[in-house]
Amino acid sequence: MAAPIQSTSPPSPLLRGLWGGVARTAQALGWRRYVAVDAIAAVSSLVRPRRVQACAARHRRADPSLTPRGARARARASYREYYRTCLDLMWADALTMETVRRLHPLDGMEYIDRAREEHGGGIFCLSHFGNWDMAATIGLSKGLALTTVMRDFRPAFLNRVIVWARERRGLEVFTPGRAARGLLHALRHGRFLALLADIPEGGPTVEVQFRGGPVRFSTGPAAMALHSGCPLLPAICYRVDRHYRILVDPPVPTGSVAEMTQTLADRLDALMAVAPEQWYPFNTVWTDEG
Repeated sequence: MAAPIQSTSPPSPLLRGLWGGVARTAQALGWRRYVAVDAIAAVSSLVRPRRVQACAARHRRADPSLTPRGARARARASYREYYRTCLDLMWADALTMETVRRLHPLDGMEYIDRAREEHGGGIFCLSHFGNWDMAATIGLSKGLALTTVMRDFRPAFLNRVIVWARERRGLEVFTPGRAARGLLHALRHGRFLALLADIPEGGPTVEVQFRGGPVRFSTGPAAMALHSGCPLLPAICYRVDRHYRILVDPPVPTGSVAEMTQTLADRLDALMAVAPEQWYPFNTVWTDEG
């Protein structure tokens, strides 16, 4: 079996101290922690007008009811939400699991319980929307054993810090190129997988219709669901005012890999409508983009 990433090169005491200091400060500030990152997001939007314009065009393609002005406002909101998500990766590190359970709800627990009872595990599939790190934290607070795949970040010190932060919460992490056997092993041993499908990091893909156009989705989640017999559960985690919330959809019906992946894309698209500004289309989304 491929080995998880594991923190063989943990961050230095200085980096761990800085991370913990930011986490504690963010906790102390409460919702006011967003003041600085909102300002950074606003400046980023101003100095990169072409990228914001492209983001706005993608939002408008996904939602043709938007006016050009409304699309630009949504694009700027996406930048703001993304920066908030990045900050909250550290903010969540200082949360106790009891606090997470109390303040950040999970809708669809019945589908998770059924997956655990009937199959021993399941496959959560998310998109690059909302806060997927907070999704893992909420899942862990519910007593779920979670395994995921994480690409390398640059610079290397940031990668070590993020792996360390995720692992210390109880998340098992694999690299994309070595994940297949490890993920199947995790499913067979009562763990749940948490995977992102809409920006594949490697492996086979299939073209689906998603957010108004053709997108390459990873076929891994559907293939593993068929191979293992475990259910494929579309899910999102998004911010509502000062709290996060997970929505878990019913399992995707069994079919071919292509059929299940298209159904997954349709379900995720529908779920994302609850907070469209928390979608982050900063880079190429569709295969037919010029």
